[in-house]
Amino acid sequence: MNILGAFFDTSSATQLREQMARFRKEHPDLAKAEAKPRIMLFLAIAFVSLFAWFYLFAMVVDMAPDMDMRALGPGMSAFNVFNGFESLDATTRAFIAAVCAPSAAVGHFGMPSLDAWGFEDLTIVFAMWVMMAVAMMLPTAAPILKSYAATREANGQKNGAFSILLLALGYITIWVLFALLATLLQWGLTEIQTMSPVMAPASMVFSASTLLLAGIYQFTAAKQACLLRCQLPFPYFNRRTKQSFFRSLGGIYVMGLEQGLFCTGCTWALMAVMFAVGVMNVIWMAILGFLMAIEKVVPNPWVTRGIGLFLILWGLLVLSISPAGRAILGI
Repeated sequence: MNILGAFFDTSSATQLREQMARFRKEHPDLAKAEAKPRIMLFLAIAFVSLFAWFYLFAMVVDMAPDMDMRALGPGMSAFNVFNGFESLDATTRAFIAAVCAPSAAVGHFGMPSLDAWGFEDLTIVFAMWVMMAVAMMLPTAAPILKSYAATREANGQKNGAFSILLLALGYITIWVLFALLATLLQWGLTEIQTMSPVMAPASMVFSASTLLLAGIYQFTAAKQACLLRCQLPFPYFNRRTKQSFFRSLGGIYVMGLEQGLFCTGCTWALMAVMFAVGVMNVIWMAILGFLMAIEKVVPNPWVTRGIGLFLILWGLLVLSISPAGRAILGI
């Protein structure tokens, strides 16, 4: 059976793993190249990812002394150890958050203006989304980059760092475009006051709707197709090798773009959860990044379904405790 046909025609992860095992058996050079640890590749990915995480944490720590970090979303209260808000009662915290935090937020390098956004504000938010995408998505691309290097080596191509970098650049390009779209969406949501000045959801119904959308997407055929491409990219690279994509810089970059598109198709809904939990919520950035990584390295459909079920139940819970949500549900 043609491995590419099996890749696209079946939704069974078990059958696909069996096909890939047979594929590796039929291509011993690929199996040998795949077994190499690629330590320098993983170190490079770790370095760039850690830089992005440092940037995001620096944004949060810069704000921490001046505001109640609960305003940034669930779990962010942990950062109140950097200020005196934790020792205050709930009424006092709410008063300070309403009166003082907005004025204190002005001037922080990670926060846009509280007034109408200008070009500088869009740039600040765009930089944040780019760093978020790099921090969360680049580590999940490690198996793809490793597979590319193995396929290239197995086909007698010299494995230079530049070619791997070019593939990664194509992959990141797609996520930079995603960051641009997310920035424009956040701008629009802020203008209609669905997002708060500190980039947290201003409506529980909006949060619940986002969680439900993300959860439902986990069960769609589109999610499964894109996830399988991210989990097992060898057939794709093997086909592109036969089409001589490995032999030109443009071809390598295009492969990176294509992999980035499939990765976006796989994880855009989970990234959208950030709108529900607070865009600057680094706690949930880490949790979602971990879940995305687990999805890609554990080819078990129940991992994806479990995440989807969790998000749906969470969304229904948020909807049920919201006055507007209760009215929608008729309870």
